[in-house]
Amino acid sequence: MWSLRYKITLSFFFITIITFLLMGILINSISEKQFKKYIIDDLDEKKELIVDALNNEYSLKGNWNANALENIGVNALNEGLIVRVEDLDGVVLWDAMTHNKGMCVEIIERMSENMERHYNGFKGGYMESDYDVMNNNNTLVGTVTIGYYGPYYFTENDLAFLNTLNKLLIITTIITGLFSVVLGLFTAKRISGPISRVIKTSEQISEGNYHERIEEKSNTKEIVELAESINMLAEKLGRHESLRKRLTADVAHELRTPIANLQGHLEAMIDGIWIADLERLKSCHEETIRLTKIVSDLESLARYENEGMKLNLEQTNISDCVVKVLKSFEKEFRNKRIELRTSISEQYLNADKDKLTQVFINIISNAIKYTPPGGTVEVTVTGNDSYVRIDIKDNGIGISAEDLPLVFERFYRVDKSRSRETGGTGIGLAIVKSLVEAHGGAVNVISQLGLGSNFTFKFPKCCITKK
Repeated sequence: MWSLRYKITLSFFFITIITFLLMGILINSISEKQFKKYIIDDLDEKKELIVDALNNEYSLKGNWNANALENIGVNALNEGLIVRVEDLDGVVLWDAMTHNKGMCVEIIERMSENMERHYNGFKGGYMESDYDVMNNNNTLVGTVTIGYYGPYYFTENDLAFLNTLNKLLIITTIITGLFSVVLGLFTAKRISGPISRVIKTSEQISEGNYHERIEEKSNTKEIVELAESINMLAEKLGRHESLRKRLTADVAHELRTPIANLQGHLEAMIDGIWIADLERLKSCHEETIRLTKIVSDLESLARYENEGMKLNLEQTNISDCVVKVLKSFEKEFRNKRIELRTSISEQYLNADKDKLTQVFINIISNAIKYTPPGGTVEVTVTGNDSYVRIDIKDNGIGISAEDLPLVFERFYRVDKSRSRETGGTGIGLAIVKSLVEAHGGAVNVISQLGLGSNFTFKFPKCCITKK
């Protein structure tokens, strides 16, 4: 299995090499095409210069001069052009073939070799172009035939230029390839190094070391986000592990107390220490009721958290549900002298009436339980076209910032003493959350220790499919 660093380096190398190869081919093709155009234009210009030289020579002297013709022809020959000049009667005044046939043949053969060597299978050969020679009165005084290797040709200097260009492209590609390896190694180290450290930390977390954190500094956004995600995961895993251990202890504690009480009472009655009178039997009955409530709550929570929970959906006046629950607690409000303030508008939901009633019972009973005598509980029901919002606010003991994120966990209770009067089973809020989410809603709590709590419910008004 290849390492990330090796893969990144190799990718850099191949991408760079392929890119520069493609660029080299493209540059070579374009430059050679442009160079070919330049050669053809230069050849045409040379031929025009020969014709202009002959026109000027005749115009200056009014006749043909053998020495001048020879100078023009020899200069052309040095440029790879074979010149033949004739007068109006067809008499040859000067011919490069006659002047130096061997040199003419050698020029053509050398050009042919150059072109065939540079372009395998190049189709070219000796070609001639005829031009009129005119005097300064634009009167025809003769013709000139210019022979050359066509359709175009490269001289030794031209080929040397092309070869140098190709060598430079090759050298540039090699240097770039080496540079890409160095850059790839550097980049791979910057990328793979943090990832390797994240992997090591993740392995520590997977082994149960949830206190491990990634303190990785990086300029790469994705690596920073990865480190933050792993840290968040470690925090949540640590919290869930703590809750799991606490759940085990809490379940054991909740069951141990009534079972121990029952066992002690029964053993005392069996041993004859206590008489099995009505009062002691009632005490045993209370403990069995407490056990039954704990088991019932656990069964309810398991059922509610199961994806197969069934909702009996119907058009429900949610405001009426809240009002009925509040009326059922009138005695408790009066006994603790708690002031109830309400602002309830009529709202409807497609919901399971019984399950939402259970939600409101749990939250309002908690508000009464944790609000001191003379306190206040406010209940508000509002809504719009999209959702219904319900707020249940009290000015009771409140919840600490440490406990706030955990209040909806099963068996988690702010009251660490687990008193029977206020502790309950610690499952009520977990049930509330499951029921609210089953309706597609959300529950949130804002609280401050000593100042009270505000539970907010939001239910969408769109239809929920029955499960």
